[in-house]
Amino acid sequence: MGFGDPNKGGHAWTLDQEATTAIISHALDQGINFFDTAIAYQGGTSEQYVGKALSQLAKRDDVAIATKFLPRTEEERHNKVSARDHIEGSLNASLNNLGTDYVDLYIYHMWDYHTPMEDIMVALDRLVKAGKTRYIGISNAYAYQIATANAYARAHNLTEFVSIQGHYNLIFREEERGMNRFANENNIALTPYSALASGRLSRLRGQ
Repeated sequence: MGFGDPNKGGHAWTLDQEATTAIISHALDQGINFFDTAIAYQGGTSEQYVGKALSQLAKRDDVAIATKFLPRTEEERHNKVSARDHIEGSLNASLNNLGTDYVDLYIYHMWDYHTPMEDIMVALDRLVKAGKTRYIGISNAYAYQIATANAYARAHNLTEFVSIQGHYNLIFREEERGMNRFANENNIALTPYSALASGRLSRLRGQ
């Protein structure tokens, strides 16, 4: 989320291509090979910066790339754009931004309360079967939502969510109420965001 053109999104503090490439280069040197972005970050420029850096620094098979899609917009719902068309269009745009023909993990950025869960799961399964993503994940959801979606997928021979990306750190510990145990018991990966509480857990007192 910290990468991208500061003039094309909601944050003025994001880093340009040169800084993005430098950070990714250092990460690769330290053995990090999982990189997560989203089409919503700075108008897609985060994906573009990450994709360009990885194409210069790493072999595609040596890294795992994740990105996310947003729910349908009000305009899309008004124009009767289906979940299938919305999700596939979002992924195609992300693949173009990233400069790759597949992602390793495609993440449902936040629950779409205006779209039937069944439609989402069918659309995501089509993308896995088409080879455009290897796995699917979800972010900013409740444990019962993931359980319901995965149960539906299992019953209909569809792809299940294999990861949950939630807000979790030593200050915000809501995931400990039920999500962490649910994920552990169901072999679902946890990829928490804001692990350092936006820096508050990495600064000395008073800074």
